[in-house]
Amino acid sequence: MSMINNSANPLESSKRFTERERELQQSRKGDTMSGVFRPAFGVEEDPTSVTERQVIEQPMVQQTTVQQPSWIDEQNSQLQQGQNALQEATNRALQAQSFRQQPSEYVEGTGAETGYKPDSNLSQSRQNILNTTASYAGTPYQLGGRTVKGIDCSGLVMSVYNQLGFNVQSHSVSGQARTIPGAKTSVSNLQPGDLVVWNDNSHIAVYAGNGMIWDASSSKGTTRRPLWSGKTYGIAVKLPGE
Repeated sequence: MSMINNSANPLESSKRFTERERELQQSRKGDTMSGVFRPAFGVEEDPTSVTERQVIEQPMVQQTTVQQPSWIDEQNSQLQQGQNALQEATNRALQAQSFRQQPSEYVEGTGAETGYKPDSNLSQSRQNILNTTASYAGTPYQLGGRTVKGIDCSGLVMSVYNQLGFNVQSHSVSGQARTIPGAKTSVSNLQPGDLVVWNDNSHIAVYAGNGMIWDASSSKGTTRRPLWSGKTYGIAVKLPGE
Protein backbone atom coordinates (compact mmCIF):
# COMPACT_ATOMS: atom_id res chain seq x y z
CA MET A 1 0.00 0.00 0.00
CA SER A 2 1.56 3.29 -1.19
CA MET A 3 1.58 6.58 0.77
CA ILE A 4 -0.06 9.59 -0.94
CA ASN A 5 1.86 12.94 -0.69
CA ASN A 6 -0.76 15.60 0.08
CA SER A 7 1.65 18.34 -0.82
CA ALA A 8 1.63 17.09 -4.37
CA ASN A 9 -2.19 16.83 -4.48
CA PRO A 10 -3.36 19.44 -7.06
CA LEU A 11 -6.62 20.03 -5.26
CA GLU A 12 -4.95 20.81 -1.97
CA SER A 13 -2.41 23.11 -3.69
CA SER A 14 -5.18 25.03 -5.42
CA LYS A 15 -7.05 25.42 -2.16
CA ARG A 16 -4.00 26.79 -0.35
CA PHE A 17 -3.28 29.19 -3.22
CA THR A 18 -6.85 30.51 -3.09
CA GLU A 19 -6.64 31.11 0.68
CA ARG A 20 -3.36 33.00 0.33
CA GLU A 21 -4.84 35.20 -2.40
CA ARG A 22 -7.85 36.01 -0.17
CA GLU A 23 -5.58 36.96 2.73
CA LEU A 24 -3.48 39.12 0.43
CA GLN A 25 -6.55 40.91 -0.96
CA GLN A 26 -7.85 41.64 2.57
CA SER A 27 -4.51 43.17 3.59
CA ARG A 28 -4.63 45.69 0.71
CA LYS A 29 -6.29 49.17 0.93
CA GLY A 30 -8.50 50.43 -1.80
CA ASP A 31 -7.89 53.60 -3.80
CA THR A 32 -11.19 55.44 -3.45
CA MET A 33 -10.38 57.67 -6.45
CA SER A 34 -9.63 55.03 -9.04
CA GLY A 35 -10.88 51.78 -7.48
CA VAL A 36 -7.46 50.28 -8.06
CA PHE A 37 -5.97 48.49 -5.15
CA ARG A 38 -2.44 49.28 -4.11
CA PRO A 39 -0.22 47.89 -1.36
CA ALA A 40 -0.37 49.66 2.01
CA PHE A 41 3.16 50.36 3.14
CA GLY A 42 4.10 50.74 6.74
CA VAL A 43 6.23 53.63 7.95
CA GLU A 44 9.34 51.54 7.66
CA GLU A 45 8.32 50.39 4.19
CA ASP A 46 7.54 53.82 2.69
CA PRO A 47 9.86 54.07 -0.35
CA THR A 48 9.73 57.88 -0.30
CA SER A 49 12.43 59.41 1.91
CA VAL A 50 11.70 62.22 4.38
CA THR A 51 13.67 64.70 2.26
CA GLU A 52 11.76 63.76 -0.87
CA ARG A 53 8.41 64.11 0.91
CA GLN A 54 9.39 67.62 2.11
CA VAL A 55 10.27 68.63 -1.42
CA ILE A 56 7.01 67.21 -2.72
CA GLU A 57 4.81 68.67 0.03
CA GLN A 58 6.36 72.17 0.14
CA PRO A 59 5.15 74.60 -2.53
CA MET A 60 7.76 75.69 -5.02
CA VAL A 61 8.69 79.34 -4.43
CA GLN A 62 10.50 81.01 -7.30
CA GLN A 63 12.70 83.88 -6.22
CA THR A 64 13.32 86.43 -8.87
CA THR A 65 15.67 89.38 -8.79
CA VAL A 66 14.49 92.40 -10.70
CA GLN A 67 17.44 93.89 -12.53
CA GLN A 68 17.23 97.43 -13.71
CA PRO A 69 17.97 97.78 -17.43
CA SER A 70 21.35 99.35 -18.21
CA TRP A 71 19.78 102.13 -20.29
CA ILE A 72 17.93 103.38 -17.20
CA ASP A 73 21.23 103.64 -15.32
CA GLU A 74 22.72 105.55 -18.25
CA GLN A 75 19.78 107.98 -18.36
CA ASN A 76 19.98 108.53 -14.60
CA SER A 77 23.71 109.23 -14.92
CA GLN A 78 23.15 111.75 -17.72
CA LEU A 79 20.37 113.43 -15.73
CA GLN A 80 22.63 113.73 -12.69
CA GLN A 81 25.43 115.22 -14.80
CA GLY A 82 23.00 117.77 -16.25
CA GLN A 83 21.80 118.74 -12.80
CA ASN A 84 25.38 119.12 -11.56
CA ALA A 85 26.29 121.31 -14.56
CA LEU A 86 23.21 123.50 -13.98
CA GLN A 87 24.05 123.88 -10.30
CA GLU A 88 27.64 124.79 -11.17
CA ALA A 89 26.52 127.45 -13.65
CA THR A 90 24.05 128.87 -11.12
CA ASN A 91 26.73 129.09 -8.45
CA ARG A 92 29.09 130.90 -10.82
CA ALA A 93 26.40 133.41 -11.78
CA LEU A 94 25.55 134.11 -8.15
CA GLN A 95 29.22 134.45 -7.27
CA ALA A 96 29.87 136.85 -10.14
CA GLN A 97 26.85 138.92 -9.13
CA SER A 98 28.12 139.17 -5.56
CA PHE A 99 31.51 140.36 -6.85
CA ARG A 100 29.89 143.14 -8.84
CA GLN A 101 27.83 144.25 -5.86
CA GLN A 102 30.70 144.40 -3.36
CA PRO A 103 32.95 147.46 -2.88
CA SER A 104 36.21 147.58 -4.80
CA GLU A 105 38.53 148.10 -1.81
CA TYR A 106 40.81 145.17 -1.12
CA VAL A 107 40.28 143.39 2.18
CA GLU A 108 43.31 141.47 3.39
CA GLY A 109 42.82 137.74 3.54
CA THR A 110 39.61 137.46 1.50
CA GLY A 111 41.31 136.59 -1.81
CA ALA A 112 38.77 135.73 -4.51
CA GLU A 113 35.89 136.66 -2.21
CA THR A 114 36.80 140.32 -2.56
CA GLY A 115 34.66 141.84 -5.29
CA TYR A 116 34.05 145.21 -6.85
CA LYS A 117 31.19 147.34 -8.02
CA PRO A 118 30.89 148.89 -11.49
CA ASP A 119 33.02 152.01 -11.93
CA SER A 120 31.13 154.75 -13.72
CA ASN A 121 34.44 156.09 -15.04
CA LEU A 122 35.14 152.89 -16.99
CA SER A 123 34.01 152.30 -20.53
CA GLN A 124 31.40 149.63 -21.12
CA SER A 125 34.02 147.46 -22.83
CA ARG A 126 36.32 147.53 -19.82
CA GLN A 127 33.48 146.86 -17.44
CA ASN A 128 32.46 143.90 -19.60
CA ILE A 129 35.98 142.49 -19.34
CA LEU A 130 35.91 142.69 -15.55
CA ASN A 131 32.42 141.18 -15.33
CA THR A 132 33.28 138.32 -17.67
CA THR A 133 36.52 137.58 -15.85
CA ALA A 134 34.68 137.56 -12.51
CA SER A 135 32.34 134.85 -13.82
CA TYR A 136 35.33 132.44 -13.72
CA ALA A 137 36.01 133.07 -10.03
CA GLY A 138 36.64 129.82 -8.17
CA THR A 139 37.35 127.80 -11.34
CA PRO A 140 39.99 125.15 -10.53
CA TYR A 141 43.38 125.33 -12.20
CA GLN A 142 44.03 123.02 -15.14
CA LEU A 143 47.07 123.32 -17.36
CA GLY A 144 45.85 123.95 -20.91
CA GLY A 145 42.24 124.43 -19.74
CA ARG A 146 40.01 127.22 -20.99
CA THR A 147 36.57 126.46 -19.50
CA VAL A 148 34.81 126.71 -16.15
CA LYS A 149 35.70 123.07 -15.51
CA GLY A 150 39.41 123.93 -15.46
CA ILE A 151 41.54 126.81 -16.69
CA ASP A 152 45.07 128.21 -16.64
CA CYS A 153 46.32 131.82 -16.79
CA SER A 154 46.52 132.15 -20.59
CA GLY A 155 43.32 130.12 -20.98
CA LEU A 156 41.53 132.70 -18.81
CA VAL A 157 42.74 135.59 -20.97
CA MET A 158 41.81 133.72 -24.16
CA SER A 159 38.30 132.85 -22.94
CA VAL A 160 37.50 136.32 -21.60
CA TYR A 161 38.78 138.34 -24.55
CA ASN A 162 37.29 136.04 -27.19
CA GLN A 163 33.86 136.37 -25.57
CA LEU A 164 34.17 140.13 -26.02
CA GLY A 165 34.94 140.03 -29.74
CA PHE A 166 38.69 139.45 -29.89
CA ASN A 167 40.25 136.65 -31.88
CA VAL A 168 42.91 135.26 -29.56
CA GLN A 169 44.31 132.12 -31.15
CA SER A 170 47.40 131.53 -29.02
CA HIS A 171 47.18 129.70 -25.70
CA SER A 172 50.70 130.74 -24.67
CA VAL A 173 51.68 133.82 -22.68
CA SER A 174 54.30 134.90 -25.21
CA GLY A 175 51.87 134.43 -28.11
CA GLN A 176 49.18 136.51 -26.43
CA ALA A 177 51.65 139.25 -25.52
CA ARG A 178 52.57 139.54 -29.21
CA THR A 179 49.14 139.26 -30.83
CA ILE A 180 46.62 140.99 -28.56
CA PRO A 181 46.37 144.56 -29.89
CA GLY A 182 47.78 147.09 -27.45
CA ALA A 183 50.87 148.96 -26.32
CA LYS A 184 53.54 147.72 -23.96
CA THR A 185 53.74 150.00 -20.93
CA SER A 186 54.43 150.19 -17.22
CA VAL A 187 51.96 148.49 -14.89
CA SER A 188 51.36 151.84 -13.22
CA ASN A 189 49.80 153.13 -16.47
CA LEU A 190 47.27 150.33 -16.81
CA GLN A 191 43.48 150.61 -16.64
CA PRO A 192 41.10 147.86 -15.50
CA GLY A 193 40.75 145.36 -18.32
CA ASP A 194 44.36 145.67 -19.51
CA LEU A 195 46.92 142.86 -19.18
CA VAL A 196 49.82 142.21 -16.83
CA VAL A 197 52.61 140.00 -18.20
CA TRP A 198 55.57 138.51 -16.34
CA ASN A 199 58.88 139.29 -18.04
CA ASP A 200 59.85 135.62 -18.41
CA ASN A 201 56.48 134.84 -20.02
CA SER A 202 55.65 132.50 -17.13
CA HIS A 203 52.34 134.19 -16.25
CA ILE A 204 49.66 136.57 -17.50
CA ALA A 205 46.74 138.25 -15.74
CA VAL A 206 43.87 140.71 -16.26
CA TYR A 207 44.41 144.00 -14.44
CA ALA A 208 41.45 144.75 -12.14
CA GLY A 209 42.49 148.24 -10.95
CA ASN A 210 43.75 149.49 -7.60
CA GLY A 211 46.76 147.18 -7.72
CA MET A 212 44.55 144.09 -8.12
CA ILE A 213 44.58 141.42 -10.80
CA TRP A 214 42.41 138.50 -11.91
CA ASP A 215 44.49 135.41 -12.64
CA ALA A 216 44.43 131.61 -12.60
CA SER A 217 47.15 130.20 -10.36
CA SER A 218 48.05 126.56 -9.82
CA SER A 219 47.59 126.92 -6.05
CA LYS A 220 44.25 128.77 -5.83
CA GLY A 221 42.60 128.59 -9.25
CA THR A 222 40.94 131.76 -10.54
CA THR A 223 40.97 134.55 -7.95
CA ARG A 224 41.10 138.33 -7.60
CA ARG A 225 44.16 139.30 -5.58
CA PRO A 226 46.85 141.96 -5.17
CA LEU A 227 49.58 142.07 -7.82
CA TRP A 228 52.68 140.40 -6.47
CA SER A 229 55.91 142.32 -6.61
CA GLY A 230 58.06 141.08 -9.45
CA LYS A 231 59.36 141.78 -12.89
CA THR A 232 56.25 142.52 -14.87
CA TYR A 233 55.07 144.88 -17.58
CA GLY A 234 51.66 145.94 -18.83
CA ILE A 235 49.82 145.83 -22.13
CA ALA A 236 47.40 148.71 -22.58
CA VAL A 237 44.80 146.85 -24.65
CA LYS A 238 43.06 148.69 -27.47
CA LEU A 239 39.36 148.12 -26.84
CA PRO A 240 36.41 148.85 -29.14
CA GLY A 241 35.13 152.40 -28.75
CA GLU A 242 38.37 153.76 -27.27
